[in-house]
Amino acid sequence: MKRLENNRHNNFGGIIDINDFSTNTPNKKRINNQIEAELLQNVLLKKKKEKEMEEKYKQMTLEELKEMRIISNTNGRPSSNLTNDKWQKEFNVRKLFIKPYPANIKKLTGKYSKESGMWNEETQGTYCGCTNWQSYCSFINDILSNIRSGQVDYCYYIYQIEELLKFHYNNLKTKYCDGYWKVWLEK
Repeated sequence: MKRLENNRHNNFGGIIDINDFSTNTPNKKRINNQIEAELLQNVLLKKKKEKEMEEKYKQMTLEELKEMRIISNTNGRPSSNLTNDKWQKEFNVRKLFIKPYPANIKKLTGKYSKESGMWNEETQGTYCGCTNWQSYCSFINDILSNIRSGQVDYCYYIYQIEELLKFHYNNLKTKYCDGYWKVWLEK
């Protein structure tokens, strides 16, 4: 019978070392796998409970969720007692009510989203400059451009985050930072 030597052997499961079978020294990989296996049932139960809650929330209206204080009462500025942990839970609930844009829509537009410059005073009044909607579109499109290039940007209102979710439903990440949110895309 051939004696096993301290050589590395390749197989379909990865690289095996003779020390992987030693019971005298701890094997971190084996210990981590055992810990993960013991925690697996808890993780599965937690995910099942989250899924049940999501289904329950989908049956409710935003007004009912606001009354139950599951989400904040505003789409604007955050409440003074909001923390990042509370926000992450609220963010996941709010995502349930967002309908993403089709993949071909890359920026926020609309009938009046482009600035037309100076208006003719004789026919349309004396207003010069961009409208509130044009400013808002520009702000959202700037954030989209920044986060798509791998940068972190900032939002100040919940409705801005909801607008970004319509473009990047699956990979938008947020972090609440005492009055504003950091936003970025998960790679």
